[in-house]
Amino acid sequence: MHFDDMPIGDAYLTHEAVQAVLERQDNLCAGCGTPLDAVSTYFDLRQPVIRGGPHTLGNLAALCPSCHLNHMRRIRGEFADHRNK
Repeated sequence: MHFDDMPIGDAYLTHEAVQAVLERQDNLCAGCGTPLDAVSTYFDLRQPVIRGGPHTLGNLAALCPSCHLNHMRRIRGEFADHRNK
């Protein structure tokens, strides 16, 4: 199984998984390209599970705080719209 196809746990990422995602992104935010540091890096699914995205390392993105906040706002809005239909 390719590393990007490996399932990720429900809540915690291993050190190896974190390193793999950061290396794949050259330690840059997937949203804006800002350099990431160990203290303020967030990890989120690029394609949320609710939209059919897989819960795998290949779908995981490292984001800066600003991009993570924007991503979460967008996903919450889509989820609310979906629930109200």
